[in-house]
Amino acid sequence: SSGINAEYGVNMVDKRTEEFQPPKKVLRPFSGSGFKLGSPVPDVVTNSTAVRTPTNPPLAPSVSINESAPTTSIQIRLADGTRLVSKFNHTHTISDIRGFIDLSRPGTGSSYSLMTTFPNKVLSTETQTIAEAGLLNAVIVQRKV
Repeated sequence: SSGINAEYGVNMVDKRTEEFQPPKKVLRPFSGSGFKLGSPVPDVVTNSTAVRTPTNPPLAPSVSINESAPTTSIQIRLADGTRLVSKFNHTHTISDIRGFIDLSRPGTGSSYSLMTTFPNKVLSTETQTIAEAGLLNAVIVQRKV
């Protein structure tokens, strides 16, 4: 029974004359995968033997901007993991953003949805302006459908 008056035995070894040697560290490289909050999950390709990355990615086309009207910058995170940043007028619509993506990455098809990062909201009203949708200086995520 352990109480205030209990006796304990302590064994000590005198190592004052020995040279200190720190314990050996076991190094393990990071082997997991990481994701950013709000980032799309990349598609997993299992039959591919090599991944080919382009040396010069294509330049993104620009949207016609009325410099006398208010502008905003929108970052678009595509489903393939790349990011596009472009200026838009507050009066541009969700449809204009889709057109910008389709011109930037031809051949991706139109089977995707656009979402805000937080709170997650699907941008389904194509005629809604950027200002009405609350997308001024926002980040938009492309999700494959």
